[in-house]
Amino acid sequence: MKKYTYLFLLLLGATFATLLSSCQGEDRRLEYKDTKGVNDWIYGEMKDVYLWYDEIPAESKLNFYANPDTFFYTLLSSKEKKNGNYYSWIEQKEVTTKSIDDSSSYGFEFMSYTDEKNSSVYVRVLYVLPGSPASTAGLKRGDWIIAFDGNKITSTNYTQLLTGSGVKLTLATYTGNSTNPFAEKGTLTLGAAKAVNNDPILVNKVLTSTSGSKIGYLMYTHFATGPNDNANDYTYQNELRQLFASFKSQNVTEFVLDLRYNPGGYISNSQLLSTMLAPSSALGKTFCVIKYNDKMSPSQNIYSFDSDSIKGGANLNLSRLYVLVSKYTASSSELLINGLKPFMNVTLIGTTTEGKNLGSVSIQHEESNWMIQPIIGKLYNSKNESDYGSGFTPDYELDEFSDYSTYKELGDENEMMLSKALALINGASLTKSIRTKSISTVLNAKQSSLDRKKTNGAWLAPIKK
Repeated sequence: MKKYTYLFLLLLGATFATLLSSCQGEDRRLEYKDTKGVNDWIYGEMKDVYLWYDEIPAESKLNFYANPDTFFYTLLSSKEKKNGNYYSWIEQKEVTTKSIDDSSSYGFEFMSYTDEKNSSVYVRVLYVLPGSPASTAGLKRGDWIIAFDGNKITSTNYTQLLTGSGVKLTLATYTGNSTNPFAEKGTLTLGAAKAVNNDPILVNKVLTSTSGSKIGYLMYTHFATGPNDNANDYTYQNELRQLFASFKSQNVTEFVLDLRYNPGGYISNSQLLSTMLAPSSALGKTFCVIKYNDKMSPSQNIYSFDSDSIKGGANLNLSRLYVLVSKYTASSSELLINGLKPFMNVTLIGTTTEGKNLGSVSIQHEESNWMIQPIIGKLYNSKNESDYGSGFTPDYELDEFSDYSTYKELGDENEMMLSKALALINGASLTKSIRTKSISTVLNAKQSSLDRKKTNGAWLAPIKK
């Protein structure tokens, strides 16, 4: 039995032809041999580590000469399929295993909306990364984009707003008019896409409650270890430690953690952040458990609230935590919520989260550069609870995507979601459903740039074979 270490959480159409040469007479026997070799490797790894290995079809029913990126999906269980997609995946490239890839980006995230009456598509900016082409051009959170390069936005071309050689955006103001909901207000030109430092610490502040207590706020966008996002890059973890040391020095006793755009990533980051948020009485106790299939040894790994991991950071010894969530809150974000719940009062504000209670690992075939990322375990907290497969339901329902007119900057005390958390901290009594809707319901939130950032479960550290 193979033993895998340094795990971190994450998350075939062609058949063998009877002729071994192409119509031009090219001998393809070596190509087929190489393909079968890769598929043999995939099959062997999946039979060892895949959570549902016992549901993999018999070898006699599989086509080992199919393309590896097709062969892999014939092995997967329907139990991991959600919204038409599998959490496990495969790709062929040099190993980067980055949870978020911003090697070429305009540097802003957005939500697209469709007009119910005429099927027009509009885009709303959710946030802009510092130092990006979007930031340099002056694009702001809440800006509406109704066209680019003179073309209307559609459900198929909106992805061109992610990257390119430059783009001219047509901006507009939302009017609430059911016939023509937008009034054009000018254009903005973004320079060529480039590599962007996607630091997960997007916004952090210390606010003051009405009673004078200090409230920490952190918008944390993904659980990456550093810019290179691998097991040996701790840049972002060290920044997080320094930030919490600062929170501690400013006597922060309340906290609002903003995970509304966080799709997950590495368990080590979720573990570290949870350790610095948890009550001190939880230190040394179980944060989470990942349980593997019955062939793996050991059969599970236990992750604790590890005080040694803080390394110059600080434990805030909180008794309660407010978390801002949405349908894009997933994987290691949900792991943090589930892991902290047995030890403190965790209040969720927003909409139902994604529901990913599974862990995955990267396994690299060095000879071919194929990498598989299979689901290998299910995640539990110290109470053996893992009942969030359909997502966490918020304690206070609030949907920012259905508000078209009042976006404030993230961290602004009057920002829709943060303001509700602050109101609760200040003792206000709120109804459970505090969903805000603009005066017009003509627009429906559809696709988002955040969709590309979804991980396939909480990540464990890569394995090279």
